[in-house]
Amino acid sequence: MELHEVIMMKFPVVVGLFSLILTATASAVEIPVQARLFAGMTPVAPGPLNDNLVTQNMKKIEGVTQLGVEITYPVMKYLDVGARYAKKLADSEENPADPNTDYTAKLDQDAFLLMARVPFVRTDIYRIDGFAGVGGTNTKVTMKSAAQNGDYSKSVGDNWYASPYAAAGISLALGYKRFYFVFEGGIEHNKIEDLKRSGTVSSSVDSLDLSGSYFTVGLMFDGIPGTVGK
Repeated sequence: MELHEVIMMKFPVVVGLFSLILTATASAVEIPVQARLFAGMTPVAPGPLNDNLVTQNMKKIEGVTQLGVEITYPVMKYLDVGARYAKKLADSEENPADPNTDYTAKLDQDAFLLMARVPFVRTDIYRIDGFAGVGGTNTKVTMKSAAQNGDYSKSVGDNWYASPYAAAGISLALGYKRFYFVFEGGIEHNKIEDLKRSGTVSSSVDSLDLSGSYFTVGLMFDGIPGTVGK
């Protein structure tokens, strides 16, 4: 499945949550929505998986790339709530590379977060806020090597999430009025237990720890008016 198809499939979950919030606050005339698009990296060290990759003459996975979207809206002067979806990807190749084979390992994860942001500083030129959130993930690692061909997974499909996920961090946005470049750093708890195996993959891998600190850059659209009525 292509990345844009996955984002379009998951994005309605975020929009649906936001629609429920709008319904619950239908007495408000105008709600200033904040939207973010972001990309970033989390350095990781998934020990058992990396040990298995090394035995297959493949490179360790040392970082996870994420691409995502976030929507929040203010419920109080110093509290915004909303949701975030991120697609997380990583891969490994042969070490050394061999043009005669196509051995790879690919990690694919969908992460969903319900979150709250606390704005510390709001001016027309820059914004600073902190956030925390909890949610879940669906994860799959596909292996293809000389000795192994199959996958590890922990997933309950497209409608919900199989493993717990949490994140917290702080962001700085620079721009003017409603349009900003945003930089965010934080930590993630992202551990997957009881992986299911299929094919001929090693039985030594039963968990995957993708926790760590992360950094993202992106665009923020702040104060986009969303009008509702009674």
